[in-house]
Amino acid sequence: MTALYQIANDFAKLTDSGMEPEIIADTLDGIEWELEAKVEQILAICKNESAYAEALKEESKRLAERAKAAENRVASMKEYVATSLETAGKKSLKAGIHQVTVRAPSKSVDIIDASSLPPQFVEYDTVIKPDKLAIKHQLEAGVDVPGAVIKLGKPALIIK
Repeated sequence: MTALYQIANDFAKLTDSGMEPEIIADTLDGIEWELEAKVEQILAICKNESAYAEALKEESKRLAERAKAAENRVASMKEYVATSLETAGKKSLKAGIHQVTVRAPSKSVDIIDASSLPPQFVEYDTVIKPDKLAIKHQLEAGVDVPGAVIKLGKPALIIK
């Protein structure tokens, strides 16, 4: 079967040719059938690939959940060993090929009310974000906005 781009090119050439309208109509009917068949095949492949992508995403989520569960088991076992060593009064222990040491807990600050902190302990973060919708409206109205232009995206395919 002919490639889609070749069918589309043939279609365009025929509509621009100087042939008799009846001959063009008959030829276009044949090419249109081929065009429809090729597009149908490609859309079937798109549907299968979309389903495959969704299956991969679901599998990815399932594997991420399993990985998280394994990480939680490891953290729980480490906490169990640390608690047991503390209870036994040991700071370190050699167990076969492993050497384990219980480190003193680290200190961290918990902010209860950020608004009551003195100014010298607060950092300010300023974010400059362009209002693209307002800029678009101005540009479409013919107003020049320095530093901005309208660009056209790719045409979108709607499948029903």
